[in-house]
Amino acid sequence: MQLNEIRKKLNMGIPLSNIPLRVTDYARVSTEQERQLNSLKNQVEHFDEMIKSNPHWEYVNGYVDEGITGTTTLKRDAFMKMLNDAKKGKFDLIITKEISRFSRNTLDSIKYTRELLEYGVAVLFVNDNINTALPDAELRLTIMASMAQDEIRRLSERVKFGMHEAIKKGHILGNNLLYGYRKDKETNHLYIIEEESKVVKRLFTLYGIENYSLNKIAMIFNDEGIKTIGNKKWCVATLSRMLKNPKYKGYYCGKKSEVVDYMSKKVSKFNEKDWIMYKNIDLIPPIIDESLWDLVNEKLSKKVRNKVIEKKIYPLSSKLYCANDLCLFHRRITCQNDVTWLCSDYLKYGKKKCSSPNIRESEIYSIFRKILEYLDIDLKEVIKILSSLYDSSLNDNKKLLIIKEKILKKKEKLIDLSVDGSLSNKEFKELNDKYNNELEKLKVNLQSKQEREGVNVENNIKDLVYSDKVFFKIIDLLLEKIDVKSTNGNIELKIYFSNNYFNKSKIPFYQDVFEFQRGFKVKCTKRYIVQYKVSCFVIE
Repeated sequence: MQLNEIRKKLNMGIPLSNIPLRVTDYARVSTEQERQLNSLKNQVEHFDEMIKSNPHWEYVNGYVDEGITGTTTLKRDAFMKMLNDAKKGKFDLIITKEISRFSRNTLDSIKYTRELLEYGVAVLFVNDNINTALPDAELRLTIMASMAQDEIRRLSERVKFGMHEAIKKGHILGNNLLYGYRKDKETNHLYIIEEESKVVKRLFTLYGIENYSLNKIAMIFNDEGIKTIGNKKWCVATLSRMLKNPKYKGYYCGKKSEVVDYMSKKVSKFNEKDWIMYKNIDLIPPIIDESLWDLVNEKLSKKVRNKVIEKKIYPLSSKLYCANDLCLFHRRITCQNDVTWLCSDYLKYGKKKCSSPNIRESEIYSIFRKILEYLDIDLKEVIKILSSLYDSSLNDNKKLLIIKEKILKKKEKLIDLSVDGSLSNKEFKELNDKYNNELEKLKVNLQSKQEREGVNVENNIKDLVYSDKVFFKIIDLLLEKIDVKSTNGNIELKIYFSNNYFNKSKIPFYQDVFEFQRGFKVKCTKRYIVQYKVSCFVIE
């Protein structure tokens, strides 16, 4: 039935229950607790009976969302399906318990009821006594939805206050799913699960003492059939979280994060220095010795710092641009182990979006070496570059000495762990022998380095300029950008150089054509010649 016809009948004083309609219902609960699920079951049964018992109404299967929050509709699959079915005209009326079942967001409540009215569908909120087919419904809906939204705000504030108070009193928050422990609900203390604690100890030993990677440890645990609490496979993220958890060394830890927006549920994570953390072995009995926990976490933090410091930036990174869409090229390795650079739009959308060619890294480097022979580069500046690189190589002696000092400290740590019983005699001997072998290798490297200290940079500059390390450094310093374009099946490159390292009296301009054979080294593949038309400019 058309919405305007429903309104006419209502204005004539005909009750909604006496109007022939196709009716469905929507039910939702915000958690999957047994009590809430019983409430959901009661909602569904009540509305199904209400619709089916009315001789004027035709029942349409209802929609149910279990354990979904009412602050957003993004993850409510049944709700979104209901909107889509409304658009297809499958029903005329939706019955639901109250506005908060639809949404606790005022704007969402109004938005979706308006959208349903556009589809010719009215909504009856039973407990709030609001029928959106009536003219005064939106005003009443706004008031009631605002009250529902404010209720969730006050609930969020109460929960936040309760958590702060619990942290002050040292209550352990969170669920009961910490591997190696379970929580006693009466005392709020953790107690150790013996079998799981053995796995925790093994994890810390494998990573901290025996230098296994997290990937390797995950593979070992999975191969041996060891399961997590949720009976899932082990992964690097799970193992990393366990290694960082202070509870394993008997420390209480709270205030690690906080919900900053009760509507979006956005969580802000605090820095470690702002956590509330202290030792309490009565509340949380330790599984791991504190010295071993500290050793493991020092190793983890160094790994993170090294990732940031040693992040691989290739000489052509952020240098190659597509002339068609001005997007950057990204580095890829083919199944034949060829390194190519491709436009980001081409990688995302294919040839329909971008027709730019693929660039072989080896071909670009060959072109660049030829150009370097032509360019009038200030030799003194190149010598400075080479000297700095050479000086840094001499500093390798210092780096090796630092590594030696670290190994010696590890040997001292081994003795401590052996004394307090964290390591068996066999484990101590194996690791001690390993460190002694590493020290012997370092000694050989140091002697080799010292023998090469007499090299004169300027006398060997011709040899050094062709080394990859120096060549990549020169690319980084001289090259500003390369514009890439495909013209009649050939590749056109416009290469722009910085003028910082050129003699000011002569700014070079260079043009040439380069040809490369592709596929000739690989059997059963297409063989062809690719041509580059190269133009070089100096940016003033």
